[in-house]
Amino acid sequence: MGRFRLWVVLAIVTGGFAVGAVAAVGPQQRTDPVSAVLAANRLGVPYERTCAGEDGQYRQTLETYGGTVSGDPRLTGAAMLFLTSFVNTTTGNGTAAGTLVVTDPTTHQLRFRAAVQGVVITGDVVTNIKGLVTGLVRDRGKQTGGRLVANFMSISVGTSIYGGIGGTGTNTMPAVIQSGHCPFSPAR
Repeated sequence: MGRFRLWVVLAIVTGGFAVGAVAAVGPQQRTDPVSAVLAANRLGVPYERTCAGEDGQYRQTLETYGGTVSGDPRLTGAAMLFLTSFVNTTTGNGTAAGTLVVTDPTTHQLRFRAAVQGVVITGDVVTNIKGLVTGLVRDRGKQTGGRLVANFMSISVGTSIYGGIGGTGTNTMPAVIQSGHCPFSPAR
């Protein structure tokens, strides 16, 4: 019975050292500039409604798009975009919000999921959305995942949408994947 207790105590102490070593390493702080391109086609419009407002006619829709995202390998894959828009069809101005889900085309594992939110400006033929994409990106091989915060600009013509997520070498469309944090220490 004495040996059993000794082994239990040693296992607990060893486990404590292992946890302490992992905690000492902690999360690695990192910020990577990224960019990617979304190319998708409308798959359907499950919901559409029009109404009259104070300043003109409005159109509210839920649209689904399927396509691809290419660029930074952590962001590349098969894409599904679920987009709700609320646009004043008289002025062409409005808003859009939705979810972008990107999976690995081979394994179907999630690459990233992000919220999309922006301002809609509709012209004669083209609709633009300018806004922000925020979400979580999974690690890919030696490339670290983390929080995705990116400027987003898209052009929609007919049933197709093309969008830029960030842009390399420019401060006009920044985008980053950031991981880690500074350890918490109480104020002294």
